Amino acid sequence: MSPVLPGDISLFRWADQLPPGLWEDLAHRPPEQAAEATGASWRDGVFSIDFFGAGYQVDPQARTITELRRPAHRVSYQTGVVLVTTLSRALPVEPSGNMATPHELPGGSLFFNGPHAIVVDAIIERYGDDPQAMIESAKALGGEAVEAADVAVKLPALPKVDFYVLLWTADEEFTARAVVALDERVVHHLALDGVFALVNVGIHRLAAQNHG
Repeated sequence: MSPVLPGDISLFRWADQLPPGLWEDLAHRPPEQAAEATGASWRDGVFSIDFFGAGYQVDPQARTITELRRPAHRVSYQTGVVLVTTLSRALPVEPSGNMATPHELPGGSLFFNGPHAIVVDAIIERYGDDPQAMIESAKALGGEAVEAADVAVKLPALPKVDFYVLLWTADEEFTARAVVALDERVVHHLALDGVFALVNVGIHRLAAQNHG
C-alpha cells in the first residue's frame, strides 16, 4: 500500500480546489497574528512561508498559493491544506524538540487508522538499503541527521513544526522499517487532518528527493 500522495485524490488534487471555508477562516484572522504564530512573513497582502524546504506565497484575497521557485507549478491539495489551515489556526507556540508519532498525539490513536493510516513504504523502498542517501536527501530539503534508530533525520516542515523520519535497516532477523514523528507541539499548529496532509507531503518529498 502506498501513501496518499499530494496528487492522488481524484476530487481534491490541487490547492485551487480547497474548500472556500478554509480561505474564509484565514480571512477572519488578523494577518499579523497569523504571521507571528506560524513564523511566516506578511507583506503587501501576501504571506510568505516555507514548507519542506520550498518557499510559498499565500494570497488570502486572491485565494492562491504559489511556489516561489516554480511559479507556474500547480500546488498540491495537501500542501494547500497545510499552509492555509496553519495560517488560520496556529498558536504562537515554539517547538519543544520532543518527538511524537502521529498515534501519540491527542486523538491520534483513533484518527490515524484506516484511510488515515500513515504509510511509510516509499521511505523503506527508497532508503532501506541505502540509509546514508536519506541523510543526503534530508539535507537537500534543509534537514539534518539526528541521533535515533539506525539512521534518523529531522526536517523543518514548517517554520515551527519539525518532521522526523527514523529508519532501521534490515538485518538477518528483521526487514527494514521506518517511523515518522513530529514535534509534539504540532497540535498547536494543525488539526489532525492537517497533520495527516503534512506527513503525506513529507514522506513524498523525502522519498522523491533527487540529490544527484
